[in-house]
Amino acid sequence: MSSAHPVGIWHNHRMSRREFLRHFGIASGALTLSPFFVDRLAGALAQTTTVKVYLVKNGDHIQNTSKILELVGGAGSVIGPHDVVVLKCNGQWPNRGYTHTGCVKAVIDDILAIPGFDGEVHICDNVQTYGSAGAFGFDATPGNRLDNWPDHNWNSLADVYPNVATKRWYNTTTDISGPADLTDGWMRTFFTHHGIPTYLSYPVYPSPLSGGRMIDLKHGVWEDGSYSATRQLKVIFMPTLNYHSTYAGITSAVKCFFGTTEIPGGISGTFRGHYQIHSATYQHPGMATDINAFRAGELTARYMKTQYAPHLFITCAMYSGHNGRWSSAAETRTVLACTNPASLDYIACKNVISPLRADNTLDPDRDQPVRRQLLGCTTAGIGTIEPVHIELIQYDFDNPGALTRIDVERALRSHRRGSISERQLKDTFTAYLER
Repeated sequence: MSSAHPVGIWHNHRMSRREFLRHFGIASGALTLSPFFVDRLAGALAQTTTVKVYLVKNGDHIQNTSKILELVGGAGSVIGPHDVVVLKCNGQWPNRGYTHTGCVKAVIDDILAIPGFDGEVHICDNVQTYGSAGAFGFDATPGNRLDNWPDHNWNSLADVYPNVATKRWYNTTTDISGPADLTDGWMRTFFTHHGIPTYLSYPVYPSPLSGGRMIDLKHGVWEDGSYSATRQLKVIFMPTLNYHSTYAGITSAVKCFFGTTEIPGGISGTFRGHYQIHSATYQHPGMATDINAFRAGELTARYMKTQYAPHLFITCAMYSGHNGRWSSAAETRTVLACTNPASLDYIACKNVISPLRADNTLDPDRDQPVRRQLLGCTTAGIGTIEPVHIELIQYDFDNPGALTRIDVERALRSHRRGSISERQLKDTFTAYLER
C-alpha cells in the first residue's frame, strides 16, 4: 500500500484482514504470545475508515433488510420513539423500477418495534409528471409489480398500519413561507451552477396522519406553533439499483435526490427561468455526457449540504435491472446500507450490478458516466469512492456462520464487561480471520 494511505485501513479489494491486523502486531502468533492482545485488538478496531458500507445478501426481503438494520446498530440507533420518519423511496417506474415494497415493509416493522414508538412513518417520493395511474410505486397494480413484492404496493402496505401513510410530493407553483402556512409547498434556493441558473428545493407538507402537524424536511416537525424539541424528523432514503442509461449510469442512491426536489416540466423543465436538478445537468444543452454526470453528482452533494442530508441510505437491490429499469432484471437478493450515497453506489456497482453485464458500462473504476457521477459527489465533499477508504461489512445468508468485524467488536465489548474470557475473544477473532 502506498504510504499516502492511512495505516490500518483495509478493504476487501485492496488489503486482507491479516495484512491489516499485522500492522498492529496482533496477527498470527500474537493470538497466543502477546500479553497486549486485547489492547492491540482494540487499537486496530478503533482505526475507522472514512466510511462503512454494509451488504447483506441471499436472504429474502425481510431477512436482508432486518439484518442490514441490525448491522448498522438497529433501527433504534437512528430513530427515537417519538420521531416522524420519512422513507424517501424511488417511485418513478413500474416493476423493479420502484423501491421493493417488501424491503419497505421490513424497515417499517423494525421502526414500529422500537420500544414505546408513537411516531409516524411516511412513504414519500416526487414522481415526474409523465406516467400513468397504476404504474408507480404508490399505486402499482399487480401487473406492474414484476421483480418486486406482489402482495402490496406502497398505498396498500401503508393501509395495514395505523401510524403509516404514503405522501406523494407534487410539483406546484405555490409560494409558501414555511410550515406555519399549514399547506403543501416547496422551499427553494436559487443559484448559478457552472453558469447555469439552477434551483434546488425541499418539500414542506402536512402530516397525512396528524392534523396541524407539518413536516419540514430541512428543519423538522412543526406543531403547536413551533418546531418540536421532542419529536424529531428522521429521513431514510431507500433507492433501487437499476441501470438508467449511458448518460446517467445507474438509478440508485446519488440519483435518488432527483425525486426529493421539484421537477417541473419533466426532464428539461425550468421554473422562473431556473433549471431544476435534472435539466441543470443531464439534459442541459451543449454539454458532454461525462460533464453532465459529474455535475449531477455535484448537485446531489450540494443538496445534502444546503437542503438536508438523510440519516441513512438503504439500497434495495433484491432485483437489479442491469439492462434497464424497464426491462428484465436479475434476482440479486441484496440489500446495502451506508450514511452517504457515493460510497454506497460505488459498492453497489462494483459488487452487485456491474458483474451482471458482460461489458464495463457499470464498472465504477472505469472512467465513464457512472464514475463521473460518483466523482461529482465526492469531489464536492460527500463520501468517497477510494476503495482503501471504504470498509465493506458483509453478511451472507448462504454462509450464516461467517463472522464479521462487528462480531469481533461485540466480543471485545463482552470481554471488557467480563462476560467472556480472553480465550473466547481470541477464538472469535481466529474464526473471523479464517472466514
